[in-house]
Amino acid sequence: MQKLKAHAKINLSLQVIGLREDGYHEIDSIMQSVSLFDHITLSRQTAGITIKTSDLRIPSDERNTAFKAAKVFLDKTGIEQGVVIEIEKNIPIAAGLAGGSADAAATLVGLNQMFGTGLTGSDLINLGAEVGSDVPFCIEGGTARCRGRGEIVEKLEIPEVGKLIFVIVKPEVSISTKWAYENFDRVFIAEGRLAGTHQQITGITLYNDLEKAVLPQYPEVERIKKRLIHLGCPQALMSGSGSAVFGIVDNETQAQTIYREVLKDYPRSFLVYPETAGVV
Repeated sequence: MQKLKAHAKINLSLQVIGLREDGYHEIDSIMQSVSLFDHITLSRQTAGITIKTSDLRIPSDERNTAFKAAKVFLDKTGIEQGVVIEIEKNIPIAAGLAGGSADAAATLVGLNQMFGTGLTGSDLINLGAEVGSDVPFCIEGGTARCRGRGEIVEKLEIPEVGKLIFVIVKPEVSISTKWAYENFDRVFIAEGRLAGTHQQITGITLYNDLEKAVLPQYPEVERIKKRLIHLGCPQALMSGSGSAVFGIVDNETQAQTIYREVLKDYPRSFLVYPETAGVV
Protein backbone atom coordinates (compact mmCIF):
# COMPACT_ATOMS: atom_id res chain seq x y z
CA MET A 1 0.00 0.00 0.00
CA GLN A 2 1.18 3.50 -0.84
CA LYS A 3 -0.09 6.73 0.68
CA LEU A 4 0.76 10.02 -1.01
CA LYS A 5 -0.02 13.71 -0.95
CA ALA A 6 -0.98 15.19 -4.33
CA HIS A 7 -0.30 18.94 -4.20
CA ALA A 8 -2.34 21.58 -6.02
CA LYS A 9 -0.70 24.14 -8.29
CA ILE A 10 -1.22 27.78 -9.09
CA ASN A 11 -0.12 29.62 -12.23
CA LEU A 12 2.08 32.58 -11.41
CA SER A 13 2.00 33.37 -15.11
CA LEU A 14 0.14 31.90 -18.07
CA GLN A 15 0.71 33.01 -21.64
CA VAL A 16 -1.41 31.37 -24.34
CA ILE A 17 0.71 31.54 -27.48
CA GLY A 18 -1.69 29.91 -29.92
CA LEU A 19 -3.27 26.73 -31.23
CA ARG A 20 -1.11 23.75 -32.17
CA GLU A 21 -1.70 21.39 -35.08
CA ASP A 22 -2.62 18.62 -32.63
CA GLY A 23 -5.51 20.72 -31.26
CA TYR A 24 -3.80 21.61 -27.97
CA HIS A 25 -2.74 25.11 -27.02
CA GLU A 26 0.86 26.23 -26.94
CA ILE A 27 1.50 27.81 -23.53
CA ASP A 28 4.32 29.34 -21.55
CA SER A 29 3.55 29.26 -17.85
CA ILE A 30 5.28 29.46 -14.49
CA MET A 31 3.59 27.05 -12.11
CA GLN A 32 4.00 26.68 -8.37
CA SER A 33 3.11 23.77 -6.09
CA VAL A 34 1.25 24.77 -2.92
CA SER A 35 0.45 23.08 0.37
CA LEU A 36 -3.20 22.28 -0.47
CA PHE A 37 -3.34 18.57 -1.32
CA ASP A 38 -5.46 15.48 -1.92
CA HIS A 39 -4.71 12.21 -0.13
CA ILE A 40 -4.10 9.28 -2.50
CA THR A 41 -3.98 5.69 -1.24
CA LEU A 42 -2.96 2.89 -3.60
CA SER A 43 -3.31 -0.83 -2.97
CA ARG A 44 -3.04 -3.94 -5.11
CA GLN A 45 -5.87 -6.09 -6.33
CA THR A 46 -6.01 -9.11 -8.60
CA ALA A 47 -7.00 -7.23 -11.75
CA GLY A 48 -8.62 -4.04 -12.99
CA ILE A 49 -8.66 -0.45 -11.75
CA THR A 50 -11.03 0.61 -8.97
CA ILE A 51 -11.55 4.26 -7.99
CA LYS A 52 -12.95 5.24 -4.60
CA THR A 53 -13.45 8.94 -3.91
CA SER A 54 -14.76 11.15 -1.14
CA ASP A 55 -16.40 13.48 -3.70
CA LEU A 56 -19.29 11.86 -5.58
CA ARG A 57 -19.09 14.50 -8.33
CA ILE A 58 -15.84 12.91 -9.48
CA PRO A 59 -16.18 10.05 -11.99
CA SER A 60 -14.91 6.65 -10.91
CA ASP A 61 -14.44 5.23 -14.42
CA GLU A 62 -12.07 5.87 -17.33
CA ARG A 63 -13.00 9.59 -17.28
CA ASN A 64 -11.07 9.97 -14.01
CA THR A 65 -7.50 11.19 -14.53
CA ALA A 66 -6.11 8.87 -11.85
CA PHE A 67 -7.83 5.96 -13.64
CA LYS A 68 -6.22 7.09 -16.93
CA ALA A 69 -2.83 7.34 -15.24
CA ALA A 70 -3.11 3.84 -13.77
CA LYS A 71 -4.14 2.40 -17.13
CA VAL A 72 -1.23 4.06 -18.93
CA PHE A 73 1.18 2.83 -16.25
CA LEU A 74 -0.07 -0.77 -16.25
CA ASP A 75 -0.17 -0.92 -20.04
CA LYS A 76 3.35 0.48 -20.45
CA THR A 77 4.95 -1.68 -17.76
CA GLY A 78 3.06 -4.86 -18.62
CA ILE A 79 2.01 -5.41 -15.01
CA GLU A 80 -0.98 -7.76 -14.92
CA GLN A 81 -2.11 -6.98 -11.39
CA GLY A 82 -4.77 -4.35 -10.72
CA VAL A 83 -4.95 -1.40 -8.35
CA VAL A 84 -7.41 0.30 -6.01
CA ILE A 85 -7.07 4.10 -5.95
CA GLU A 86 -8.65 5.92 -3.01
CA ILE A 87 -8.90 9.70 -3.42
CA GLU A 88 -9.67 11.97 -0.48
CA LYS A 89 -10.45 15.28 -2.16
CA ASN A 90 -9.43 18.60 -0.65
CA ILE A 91 -8.51 20.46 -3.84
CA PRO A 92 -11.65 22.06 -5.34
CA ILE A 93 -12.68 20.77 -8.75
CA ALA A 94 -12.96 22.98 -11.85
CA ALA A 95 -10.88 25.62 -10.08
CA GLY A 96 -7.69 25.90 -12.14
CA LEU A 97 -5.70 24.23 -9.34
CA ALA A 98 -4.91 20.96 -11.19
CA GLY A 99 -6.66 18.72 -8.69
CA GLY A 100 -7.26 15.95 -11.22
CA SER A 101 -3.76 16.24 -12.64
CA ALA A 102 -2.27 16.12 -9.15
CA ASP A 103 -4.17 12.90 -8.43
CA ALA A 104 -2.90 11.40 -11.70
CA ALA A 105 0.68 12.44 -10.89
CA ALA A 106 0.50 10.86 -7.44
CA THR A 107 -0.94 7.69 -8.97
CA LEU A 108 2.00 7.37 -11.37
CA VAL A 109 4.60 8.08 -8.69
CA GLY A 110 2.91 5.75 -6.19
CA LEU A 111 2.50 2.85 -8.63
CA ASN A 112 6.16 3.14 -9.59
CA GLN A 113 7.05 2.81 -5.90
CA MET A 114 4.53 0.10 -5.11
CA PHE A 115 5.50 -2.19 -7.99
CA GLY A 116 9.22 -1.31 -7.87
CA THR A 117 9.36 -0.71 -11.61
CA GLY A 118 12.26 1.71 -11.36
CA LEU A 119 10.97 4.29 -13.82
CA THR A 120 12.90 7.55 -13.77
CA GLY A 121 11.38 10.97 -13.24
CA SER A 122 11.64 11.60 -16.98
CA ASP A 123 9.87 8.30 -17.67
CA LEU A 124 7.02 9.28 -15.36
CA ILE A 125 6.76 12.75 -16.91
CA ASN A 126 6.48 11.17 -20.37
CA LEU A 127 3.70 8.90 -19.10
CA GLY A 128 2.03 11.89 -17.43
CA ALA A 129 2.00 13.79 -20.73
CA GLU A 130 -0.19 11.01 -22.16
CA VAL A 131 -2.73 11.60 -19.38
CA GLY A 132 -3.03 15.40 -19.24
CA SER A 133 -1.18 18.65 -19.89
CA ASP A 134 -0.67 19.59 -16.20
CA VAL A 135 0.37 16.09 -15.07
CA PRO A 136 4.08 16.47 -15.97
CA PHE A 137 4.36 19.58 -13.79
CA CYS A 138 2.48 17.92 -10.93
CA ILE A 139 5.04 15.09 -11.02
CA GLU A 140 7.99 17.52 -10.99
CA GLY A 141 6.47 20.10 -8.63
CA GLY A 142 8.08 23.07 -6.95
CA THR A 143 8.52 26.12 -9.17
CA ALA A 144 8.80 25.41 -12.88
CA ARG A 145 8.38 26.91 -16.32
CA CYS A 146 6.05 24.77 -18.43
CA ARG A 147 5.96 25.08 -22.20
CA GLY A 148 4.59 23.24 -25.20
CA ARG A 149 1.17 22.08 -24.09
CA GLY A 150 2.63 21.78 -20.58
CA GLU A 151 4.82 18.71 -21.07
CA ILE A 152 8.13 20.62 -21.27
CA VAL A 153 8.98 21.25 -17.61
CA GLU A 154 11.98 23.34 -16.60
CA LYS A 155 12.70 23.55 -12.87
CA LEU A 156 13.26 27.12 -11.62
CA GLU A 157 14.94 28.57 -8.56
CA ILE A 158 13.21 31.81 -7.53
CA PRO A 159 14.12 32.35 -3.84
CA GLU A 160 11.56 35.15 -3.40
CA VAL A 161 8.70 32.77 -4.19
CA GLY A 162 9.62 30.55 -1.27
CA LYS A 163 8.95 33.44 1.12
CA LEU A 164 5.43 34.09 -0.14
CA ILE A 165 2.09 33.07 1.33
CA PHE A 166 -0.94 32.55 -0.89
CA VAL A 167 -4.59 33.13 -0.03
CA ILE A 168 -6.68 31.04 -2.43
CA VAL A 169 -10.39 31.78 -2.85
CA LYS A 170 -12.73 29.40 -4.70
CA PRO A 171 -16.17 30.88 -5.46
CA GLU A 172 -19.24 28.69 -5.89
CA VAL A 173 -19.01 28.98 -9.66
CA SER A 174 -16.89 26.39 -11.47
CA ILE A 175 -15.31 26.95 -14.88
CA SER A 176 -14.61 24.34 -17.53
CA THR A 177 -11.05 24.42 -18.83
CA LYS A 178 -12.37 23.48 -22.26
CA TRP A 179 -14.79 26.42 -22.22
CA ALA A 180 -12.10 28.89 -21.10
CA TYR A 181 -9.74 27.99 -23.92
CA GLU A 182 -12.48 27.85 -26.54
CA ASN A 183 -13.71 31.30 -25.47
CA PHE A 184 -10.14 32.62 -25.60
CA ASP A 185 -9.81 31.22 -29.12
CA ARG A 186 -13.07 32.77 -30.23
CA VAL A 187 -12.31 36.23 -28.85
CA PHE A 188 -8.53 36.62 -29.06
CA ILE A 189 -6.70 33.93 -31.00
CA ALA A 190 -7.24 35.49 -34.43
CA GLU A 191 -5.68 38.76 -33.20
CA GLY A 192 -2.71 37.13 -31.52
CA ARG A 193 -1.97 37.49 -27.80
CA LEU A 194 -3.13 40.85 -26.46
CA ALA A 195 -0.65 42.24 -23.97
CA GLY A 196 -2.22 43.26 -20.69
CA THR A 197 -0.91 45.22 -17.73
CA HIS A 198 1.65 42.81 -16.30
CA GLN A 199 2.96 43.65 -12.87
CA GLN A 200 6.47 42.61 -11.81
CA ILE A 201 6.34 40.69 -8.53
CA THR A 202 9.19 38.78 -6.83
CA GLY A 203 11.30 38.53 -9.95
CA ILE A 204 8.56 37.27 -12.27
CA THR A 205 5.74 38.87 -14.20
CA LEU A 206 2.39 37.93 -12.70
CA TYR A 207 -0.32 37.55 -15.36
CA ASN A 208 -2.83 35.17 -16.89
CA ASP A 209 -3.98 35.53 -20.51
CA LEU A 210 -7.12 33.49 -19.85
CA GLU A 211 -8.46 36.25 -17.60
CA LYS A 212 -9.29 38.18 -20.78
CA ALA A 213 -11.74 35.48 -21.81
CA VAL A 214 -13.04 34.47 -18.36
CA LEU A 215 -13.51 37.68 -16.36
CA PRO A 216 -16.11 39.33 -18.65
CA GLN A 217 -18.28 36.21 -18.37
CA TYR A 218 -17.64 35.53 -14.67
CA PRO A 219 -17.68 38.88 -12.80
CA GLU A 220 -17.45 37.10 -9.44
CA VAL A 221 -13.85 36.17 -10.25
CA GLU A 222 -13.05 39.84 -10.88
CA ARG A 223 -14.74 40.84 -7.62
CA ILE A 224 -12.60 38.37 -5.68
CA LYS A 225 -9.44 39.76 -7.26
CA LYS A 226 -10.41 43.29 -6.24
CA ARG A 227 -11.38 42.13 -2.75
CA LEU A 228 -8.01 40.49 -2.14
CA ILE A 229 -6.17 43.59 -3.33
CA HIS A 230 -8.40 45.83 -1.19
CA LEU A 231 -7.57 43.67 1.84
CA GLY A 232 -3.85 44.16 1.31
CA CYS A 233 -2.54 41.69 -1.26
CA PRO A 234 -0.14 43.53 -3.59
CA GLN A 235 -1.51 41.46 -6.48
CA ALA A 236 -4.16 38.82 -7.10
CA LEU A 237 -4.61 36.51 -10.07
CA MET A 238 -6.92 33.85 -11.41
CA SER A 239 -5.16 30.47 -11.44
CA GLY A 240 -5.20 28.57 -14.72
CA SER A 241 -8.65 28.60 -16.29
CA GLY A 242 -10.28 29.51 -12.95
CA SER A 243 -12.43 29.90 -11.05
CA ALA A 244 -10.01 30.00 -8.10
CA VAL A 245 -8.18 33.27 -7.43
CA PHE A 246 -5.07 33.69 -5.29
CA GLY A 247 -3.57 36.69 -3.59
CA ILE A 248 0.09 37.06 -2.72
CA VAL A 249 1.21 38.08 0.79
CA ASP A 250 4.69 38.14 2.33
CA ASN A 251 3.66 38.60 5.96
CA GLU A 252 2.15 35.80 8.06
CA THR A 253 0.05 38.06 10.29
CA GLN A 254 -1.39 39.94 7.33
CA ALA A 255 -2.03 36.67 5.48
CA GLN A 256 -3.98 35.29 8.43
CA THR A 257 -6.06 38.48 8.63
CA ILE A 258 -6.89 38.43 4.91
CA TYR A 259 -7.71 34.73 5.05
CA ARG A 260 -10.14 35.18 7.96
CA GLU A 261 -11.89 38.02 6.11
CA VAL A 262 -12.44 36.18 2.82
CA LEU A 263 -13.47 33.04 4.68
CA LYS A 264 -16.57 34.88 5.90
CA ASP A 265 -17.97 35.07 2.36
CA TYR A 266 -16.10 32.23 0.66
CA PRO A 267 -15.93 29.06 2.77
CA ARG A 268 -13.79 27.36 0.11
CA SER A 269 -10.79 29.57 0.90
CA PHE A 270 -7.32 28.34 1.78
CA LEU A 271 -4.16 29.76 3.31
CA VAL A 272 -1.29 27.94 1.63
CA TYR A 273 2.48 27.98 1.29
CA PRO A 274 4.90 27.13 -1.52
CA GLU A 275 5.96 23.48 -1.83
CA THR A 276 9.15 22.16 -3.41
CA ALA A 277 7.57 18.91 -4.64
CA GLY A 278 4.35 18.01 -6.41
CA VAL A 279 3.94 14.56 -4.88
CA VAL A 280 5.03 13.52 -1.39
